[in-house]
Amino acid sequence: MSRICVIGGTNIDICGKAYAPLQERDSNAGEITVSFGGVGRNIAEICSLLHDGIDFVTCFSEDGYGRLLLSDCEALGLDCSGSVSVPGVPSSMYLAILDSDHDMKLAMNDMRLLSHLKPETVIRAVRQLNAEDMIILDANLEESCIRAALENAPCPAAADPVSMQKAGKFLPVLDKLTIFKPNRFEAQSMNGIAIHNPMNARDSLQWFLDHGVKEVIISMAEDGVLVGTAEECLWLQHRKIRVSNATGGGDAFLGAYVSSRAMGLCVRDAAYAGIGAAAAAIEKDAVRRRILSKKMIENEILNMEVRETVL
Repeated sequence: MSRICVIGGTNIDICGKAYAPLQERDSNAGEITVSFGGVGRNIAEICSLLHDGIDFVTCFSEDGYGRLLLSDCEALGLDCSGSVSVPGVPSSMYLAILDSDHDMKLAMNDMRLLSHLKPETVIRAVRQLNAEDMIILDANLEESCIRAALENAPCPAAADPVSMQKAGKFLPVLDKLTIFKPNRFEAQSMNGIAIHNPMNARDSLQWFLDHGVKEVIISMAEDGVLVGTAEECLWLQHRKIRVSNATGGGDAFLGAYVSSRAMGLCVRDAAYAGIGAAAAAIEKDAVRRRILSKKMIENEILNMEVRETVL
């Protein structure tokens, strides 16, 4: 079976869920949880649940959190032998504040540790792959590492732009990406196209296709998912998702989508798998709770009431 090599960040997630509408400049009552996260790590976790042979390349701190993160990744079955250990730098942290509707109101990340991942480490990892394998990158990486991975990988590459601020790192290398999954705001920050209707949706997808991406996925939150290839462009709309924890939904989608493509599913079916995984992650907090499974994704797909519109 082909391998999937995920290169990106891992961190400690601190998440606060407010019990009532948030009040600025005040202490808000709520529930605070601490868990393992990071875009790259989350994607790798989803891949490991659905596909054998997952490599994870990142930086681990030598502090207490770093040792816990490494142990947890290994317990998931991830091969972290290509990662590096960095002394004297604290583990990456992600702090999210969710409103009383459990949607993210504000977040802050400290990803300084990942700047210690060097291009030569990335090159060494991707050169061990074969043509039938896949790499997945997240935009927390330094641009030099992104370019090193894409210029040396012998296989298709997927990428998550992470945020509007970081999405621009992929602008110079879009033609080297097979799969790209921005959300609607990240896509707009890159192509200037606000999506309000099917015409805007088609134009946004086409912009990425014209710049060399082979498979474009634009997540639209409650408005569904846009899927674009040279053969067809679709708008997949689904029932309203009941939010338990919105953090990690996009990571779950990309992990399930890439795993499905690696297993031979077509673009449309892989997108359905991504929707199912994202719904499970958001509604059941299934990624953090580690209850996501192929069967759960299949059940979620059946319950999502997906409507397809050809663009």
